[in-house]
Amino acid sequence: MMKPNLNYLLLLLFATIVFACNSNTNEDKDLGSTHPKLEKQLARDTANLAMRNEENEALYERYRITTEEYEKSGDYAIGSMFRGRLAPLDETSHTDARTFRTALREGLAKGVNFAGKYTVVTVGCGTACQQHFIVDRESGKIVEKIQGSAGAKYSPNSRIFTLNPPDSTINYKECQNCKPQTYELVNGKLKKLD
Repeated sequence: MMKPNLNYLLLLLFATIVFACNSNTNEDKDLGSTHPKLEKQLARDTANLAMRNEENEALYERYRITTEEYEKSGDYAIGSMFRGRLAPLDETSHTDARTFRTALREGLAKGVNFAGKYTVVTVGCGTACQQHFIVDRESGKIVEKIQGSAGAKYSPNSRIFTLNPPDSTINYKECQNCKPQTYELVNGKLKKLD
């Protein structure tokens, strides 16, 4: 009597497996395939297309040219790179140092990346928000902290720091906090350039 029950159970299990593997459900489809108009929109690669708003393009070109003039002028080149022992983070140098201690230490491990003897460490502070800490590697002190919306551009060989570097995909009319701003590091302090 036990044998037929086992056979029926095995047959039932086999039928269930075959049915489950061969069922044609909509679960394999993505959201776009269930909505034809959305599928057409998603098929276009909009993430890589730069904005072609003529007003925005003119602003972008103005910002780009101004930034490039500062970078290429040679007026902001540093004399020499710091080659000494890199100081650890001085947590007493800024009120936010302890709060962002881990991120700052990880960033400092990458070495000098700005103006010959400084390390810029960027910490996220929300959507379209970054805080940039500038740390003197001779002393370990945070000498500046500046907040931006669209990144920063800097170089180990230059004193130029560009907050929100020009980007053709940003609509500057809609994002007032995305406007590029260029600074020179003078005696450990950022001085805005016109």
